[in-house]
Amino acid sequence: MQADRAALLKAWASARWTAATLRTPARVATRQARLWREMATIVARTPAIHALAGRPLEDFPIMRPDALREGFDGWNTLGLTRAEAEAAAQAGEAGGSGEVRPGIVAGFSSGSSGRPGLFVTSAAERAGWIGHILARLLPPDALFRPTRIALCLRADNRLYGDVGAAGPFRFLFVGLAVPAAERFELLRAFAPDVLIAPPQALADLARRTDGPWRLRRLFYGAEPMGEAERNWIAGTLGARPDPIYQATEGFLGAACRFGNLHLNEDVLIVEREPVPGTSRFLPVVTDLRRTTQPMIRVRLPDLLEPLSAPCPCGSPLTAVHPVEGRFEDLWRWPGAVICPREVETAVSAAVGPEQAWRAVASAGSVAVEADPDRRDAAMTAVEALLAARGVDRPVRAAGRPAADGVKRRRVRWSDG
Repeated sequence: MQADRAALLKAWASARWTAATLRTPARVATRQARLWREMATIVARTPAIHALAGRPLEDFPIMRPDALREGFDGWNTLGLTRAEAEAAAQAGEAGGSGEVRPGIVAGFSSGSSGRPGLFVTSAAERAGWIGHILARLLPPDALFRPTRIALCLRADNRLYGDVGAAGPFRFLFVGLAVPAAERFELLRAFAPDVLIAPPQALADLARRTDGPWRLRRLFYGAEPMGEAERNWIAGTLGARPDPIYQATEGFLGAACRFGNLHLNEDVLIVEREPVPGTSRFLPVVTDLRRTTQPMIRVRLPDLLEPLSAPCPCGSPLTAVHPVEGRFEDLWRWPGAVICPREVETAVSAAVGPEQAWRAVASAGSVAVEADPDRRDAAMTAVEALLAARGVDRPVRAAGRPAADGVKRRRVRWSDG
């Protein structure tokens, strides 16, 4: 069963129209309020929160993603059990349809450490997601001219495959489990117009390439990318990597033509939970279009920081710096909090944006992993950053960088 092209085009046109007409924060707020009122019927069909139907959003509990996933049976509107959905998602990853009910598809998010997120979507939701993401990411003519789109992610699922129904697209999925050299050859031979991949995969392509690629757009997600690495990859591959903010909880943000990340507040309400000692916040996300697996006031662990000045694109949607890491990645000592972007900027400037490294802080020290010829420079950069923030902790060498897992996390905190 392939996605309905008419439904995809309708969703795409709706997203384009909304972007053209929502020109002020007040209009965004009015749209959000209307969509939230319409969510009352979905809330009434969700066992975990049915008693709150028709209540203001602030009356709903703030949920952690892991609690929401553990309570899967109570957080879907179809009476699905977690066991049913997981079995369908596993079948989907093995090449099956992923259908758990007619038209209802289950899948896994990429996951970072531990259990991947489990999601279920209806055909209408998939059409809406695809139309919205294509409207936000691609130029208007992309649906009407041959376009080669390549995705490099942990695992494929029906959401990605259905993109092919939206236009004259050729579509290639290359899993991260494919050996790096083979992955490079597959992508190079495919010659994508649009490429979406995590930073570690893009960095590997940049190291292997012998000249710019003919890319119309290049996107990254799933992992943080520092500005120095972004500039290096742009210069090497011939296109600027722009951020996508996508999670199990939905399509949360996309870059405008200036490369700045905007939250998708045309279909989301994003409350801000301040992170003490920083200018960052944790997003508390309510998706205003999810009907099968509602996402209401889900607090994500992602560190976001608003831009210090309005984005020149003029969008009323909140512009933020790309996700720099998770709350647990903050370096925190009495009287001092250091954010991942600060560490990324300092170390990349010292060792070069193309180098692999990792810095893991704890209460008593900071361990730095880097190649031997760059390790001293990396350690010196970390020592200078700590001194500037008044932190008296030793910085020690910890060998070469260990191989990254599903997601690369260069800056980490360890409670061990």
